[in-house]
Amino acid sequence: MEDKISIILPIFNVGDHLRGGIDSLINQTIGNENLEIIMVNDCSTDGSGEIIDEYAEKYDCCIAIHHEQNSGAAYTPRNTGIEACTGDYIMFLDPDDRYTLDSCETLYNAVKENDADVAFARFRRIFEYGGTVQKSFSPYEDDLEHAYPDETFETANFLNVSDFLWDNFIERFLYGKDHEVTYKRDGPIDKIIIDNIEQEPDLLKMAPAVWSKIFKRELIMDNNIRFQPYISGDDLAFTDEALLKAEGIVYLNNFMCYDYYIRDLPDDKSITNTVNVRLLDDLMESYIYCRKLTEGYSKEIQTIAVNPHLLHWMNTWKGSPFTKEENRLLLKKVNKLKKIHKSDMKSKMLLSSMTTAIETSIYTSKA
Repeated sequence: MEDKISIILPIFNVGDHLRGGIDSLINQTIGNENLEIIMVNDCSTDGSGEIIDEYAEKYDCCIAIHHEQNSGAAYTPRNTGIEACTGDYIMFLDPDDRYTLDSCETLYNAVKENDADVAFARFRRIFEYGGTVQKSFSPYEDDLEHAYPDETFETANFLNVSDFLWDNFIERFLYGKDHEVTYKRDGPIDKIIIDNIEQEPDLLKMAPAVWSKIFKRELIMDNNIRFQPYISGDDLAFTDEALLKAEGIVYLNNFMCYDYYIRDLPDDKSITNTVNVRLLDDLMESYIYCRKLTEGYSKEIQTIAVNPHLLHWMNTWKGSPFTKEENRLLLKKVNKLKKIHKSDMKSKMLLSSMTTAIETSIYTSKA
């Protein structure tokens, strides 16, 4: 293999799961001699730093980097890894998850054979304690029951509603109509190959998931694409910017490249499971950033880049008790998006309903 793939891991206090994540890279079918595994320790206090030093000493492909100060989120160690990497292609792994063993080989072959800037695939959400497995959302019909005959996948449904209501109403409203630009939706689709995102805007409907993708180094470096300083939403901003600027995109609809573990115990204290005002504030900032990125693109691109995320934001907000001052801060950010995001009537309806709900909460709140 003539190329090398750099895989970047942001690490903070994941000692219980860290070895499994790194081992899923060491044992890739492509051969770890073709990988550059950059492990960036963000001042862990649980022994994670010692674990990555152990791997760096044992394997030539492993590089351990230690921050002197904790950044508080994944965006800084990810950016540190980008600056340090030397590979021809760049990938990312959250160290408490796993790559399937042929992920690097399959994604590399897809991006290389098609001379593309980005290739990506599906992933499994594994609810570790709940005992269920969801396939990641795709706007395209798949053939996963044949590709993975021994697996039973549930369809993603992140709202507490019946599957009938989700499948027939909410999902359709959330993701909008299908935009059949290059590929018809008359049956299962195995692979999407396009020159640019305008040829298939629906690719933006899927979860951003930087760890399900391989990026050509030049795309990231030549366009100075970096993770924005958001504790949540940094992956959305990075992925959208990459897809908007990519010359050549490949999507593998029937390939599972990643196991994303949902550790759904009530006492799980991960950042994304701890809902606070900064998390929702940063998410809204990422929507604003993405909407600004789409200026000059089609109305479909502008709408899809933001709208599928708004209902998720609102559902998270509804389940969290915020004070008046916190809600005033969030309302200010929603209104900021509202001023620039006027792509269609649905956008206006979504944002108006959000501002009305927050205003009502502020008015009726005693705290």
